Amino acid sequence: MVIYMKIIKSLCFFLCFVVLSGICFFNTNINCSQTFTFAHQDENNTIYNEIDSYLADAFAKAHFPAMSITIVNKENVLLSKTYGDCKSADTPFLLGSVSKSFTALCIMQLVERGKIDLNAPISTYLSKSNTNNAITVRQLLNHTSGLGEHQNLGNYKIVNKQGEHSYANVNYSLLGKIIEVVSELSYEDYISERIFEPLSMSKSAATYEKAKDNGLIDTYENWFGSNIKTAPKFPKSNDAWISTSAGYLSSSTADLGKYLQMYLRGGQSIISSDSINKMFYENVEVQANIPYKYGMGWTLTNEPLKQPALRHSGLVETGMATIYILPESEIGIAIAVNTNDYFVGKDLMDRIDWSVILMLTGDKPNQITANEYVTRHFLYDLAYFVVFAISILPLCLIIMYKKRLTTGKLRVKISILILLHLILPIFILLIPQMFFATPLWVVSAFVPDMFTTIVISSCLLFIGGIAKSILLIIKRKSILNDKLKFIVDKPI
Repeated sequence: MVIYMKIIKSLCFFLCFVVLSGICFFNTNINCSQTFTFAHQDENNTIYNEIDSYLADAFAKAHFPAMSITIVNKENVLLSKTYGDCKSADTPFLLGSVSKSFTALCIMQLVERGKIDLNAPISTYLSKSNTNNAITVRQLLNHTSGLGEHQNLGNYKIVNKQGEHSYANVNYSLLGKIIEVVSELSYEDYISERIFEPLSMSKSAATYEKAKDNGLIDTYENWFGSNIKTAPKFPKSNDAWISTSAGYLSSSTADLGKYLQMYLRGGQSIISSDSINKMFYENVEVQANIPYKYGMGWTLTNEPLKQPALRHSGLVETGMATIYILPESEIGIAIAVNTNDYFVGKDLMDRIDWSVILMLTGDKPNQITANEYVTRHFLYDLAYFVVFAISILPLCLIIMYKKRLTTGKLRVKISILILLHLILPIFILLIPQMFFATPLWVVSAFVPDMFTTIVISSCLLFIGGIAKSILLIIKRKSILNDKLKFIVDKPI
């Protein structure tokens, strides 16, 4: 029993570690300090050389397989660099939720053509909508529809307060369907004909097949601190949590530079400047560590920046990307990497891409220490090991348990059995939902090492419980038989 109490204490320590680590992760403090004057490009390209040097150093410390960046103004490419396994700025990456800005742009094109009314209920366009005219197109764009974060096209319903921002991929999945119904084209055909082709974005795609033809970069998942080459997980049905229109476009940073220049030029022939202003500035407040406003496929951050920044980041199972526009400086930035390292790399990616903005506005970038990646992954791996060790220990001590079956009270043994081998594994399985409001199936896609550890550890505890239960039943039956035999054989 003493051994089991030590096990439980160790697990409690681990759980505290996981919770504190998660809190620290979700509250990472990005440096957005206070001194901002735009650093114009000089004759020697000093600022862009400094950005290149910073990115080369940060890239090595972040352990990404590949990274690409393009910085543009209205007319020119100011910086185009690649790092690691990416050899060209024309190499496509997965965009994640950066795709949402493209979907919003498609919607606004159709609004300008009189095909869509932003304030109309989505049932106007989707006859099978099950929301009873309660959700408008505008609410989908702003993520104020009330739909749930982990819903998809097969199960969406209003579960949050409407009018308040609640980010949900299904909003943009529905927008993709509206585009198809209204335009009478597939989402792929529409975005190719109306955006990619007019902007000469030849390395951009809305399908896996086209992305491969364009030379989609190799993609990776992170397992216990190591990037493992993995095929991208493009959506295969309406039941996919992340649809193409919500997060699975692919593009190169060179193409994204052309896309951002379109906005800087007032829309060119793609969209009007009035519609661009609606996308950027008809927004809703979002309270976060760095407060921002969510418009239509774009976020707007004002403070603590002295210069407003428009932004959207994206993350899928095997890639991360971010785009920025600095409206006052008329600069656009696109950066992408080809892995998803949710607990460490995502934070580093945020700090790196914010640093580009900080340097462009005359401030110091966020510094990444030499051993930060290794140290942080070591702590997570240690936590995973502790859970695994705790789960396999009862099986390793099964012989000792068998020897102790004849001692102690049966009620205590059953209580410990239930606590250690039923309640505990269920609790471990529920950790993501309880502490991070994230279903286990999302963890399986985005944090595969954590998912594997949780599932294997829980299974080992269940198996240990079954083995102990069988031994306990056999032993108690044996004791009962001995008692009955003693009674029968006792002389009268």
